[in-house]
Amino acid sequence: MRWWFCAATLSSLWFGCSAPDGGLEIVGSDAGAGPRSDGGVPDARHDARADAPHDADAGADAGVAAFTRYPHDEVYSPITASVVARIQAIAASASRQDNVFMKVGASGTVSAHFLRCLATPGSQIELSDWAMLQPTIDLFRSGDAAGATPFDRITIAAEVGRSAKWAITGSPSPLERELADLDARFAIVNYATNDMQLGATYASAVFSFAEHLQKLLDALAEAGVVPLVFGLNPRADRADAAAWVPAYDATTRGLAEARQVPYVSLYLQNRDLPNQGLSADGIHGNVYTENGQARPCDFSSKALDYNYNARNLGTLRVLRSAEAALAAGSPLAPNTSTVEGRGTSDDPFVVDALPFSHTYSTVGGARTVDSYPACGDQDESGPEIFYRLSLAVATDLKVMLFERDGVDVDVHYLAELQPTRCVQRDDRMLETKFAAGTSYLAVDTFAPSSGEQPGEYTLVISD
Repeated sequence: MRWWFCAATLSSLWFGCSAPDGGLEIVGSDAGAGPRSDGGVPDARHDARADAPHDADAGADAGVAAFTRYPHDEVYSPITASVVARIQAIAASASRQDNVFMKVGASGTVSAHFLRCLATPGSQIELSDWAMLQPTIDLFRSGDAAGATPFDRITIAAEVGRSAKWAITGSPSPLERELADLDARFAIVNYATNDMQLGATYASAVFSFAEHLQKLLDALAEAGVVPLVFGLNPRADRADAAAWVPAYDATTRGLAEARQVPYVSLYLQNRDLPNQGLSADGIHGNVYTENGQARPCDFSSKALDYNYNARNLGTLRVLRSAEAALAAGSPLAPNTSTVEGRGTSDDPFVVDALPFSHTYSTVGGARTVDSYPACGDQDESGPEIFYRLSLAVATDLKVMLFERDGVDVDVHYLAELQPTRCVQRDDRMLETKFAAGTSYLAVDTFAPSSGEQPGEYTLVISD
């Protein structure tokens, strides 16, 4: 096989894709747009098929809305044409009540502070500058969630201390039981904090978390339920756990992005609040109180310095955006940039910001490398995809590769674009210091004697 070389210039990473909310009523209505290209858009972007054709332009020819990246410095993912198309496609697959949502999660979802105060009118609700959300409250307050409103429904699919795996385990699983009880169009999904604790290390636990979250999100979509995905809170209980929260946030965002469903980062929403929006235990969210009484549905400026107040407001905003996208069928924000490049050895995908996520497939990729002698000389003769990374200074990075059942791809860190300059290889994660300047990543298909398994993967890079 033949190895192709390409030139790259030394530069620092571009940290674009940032835009203020600007006081607009609908989430994601003016997300920033960086440089655009047609690269990095697999035709499988709306159905996550592992056997998708490896053609970045196939979607345009088929009339599919361009794939939207989710900026990693924004709390809310933008509601663009491709997200609207995905929401509508999910909704079209099953007849459900558009004024009902279900809740799937753990202690943060079970908490009495989460949304319940919106179930009935009263002095507990202070919309302040957010009066435009009253129609959204009225809409979902009118929904029948098995005799309750969606706001105060005691969900079967959430329990204290649970994980994404728990939600989809059993016959029927908690998720299946809640789906059977509710005719819900939307699902508020929130996991990761407990999932972090379910491995020998936080690094090992992230892969089980991703596997089960993907299965959960796909099960909802297949049932005609639009997932509204929420990330995890910051942590202040342990320094080592706190250091891993950004990687879990980036992973959750990347998996939502791959499916083009709405995402909210509780980590970004709360990290700059007083005490990071956390209660005394350093894990759970806090809530605004007045005269000794909790007021989680007070959305005045002073109250929004607290976790549940900000989270309840954010949930309403996302519900408003998702319902508007479903009803109006038009984008609420311009498309954000796609990934520059085409993933080939002479035109690698460009890692243009950190954190970074990208979902693609090795199916149809070039076969320019058989092995990486400096990294163990395994048989990597299957198709591969390349990425270029430029750093101003040496940086400790976590490079995580998430694959689905029936796919076997590996990740390689290359000091230069040639297989003899492989620095480190793993089947799913590199956790190392990347040198200043330009280096490369190769996502390559392992080729054992039993046969290669190319397919879809999600690459997530976090510092």
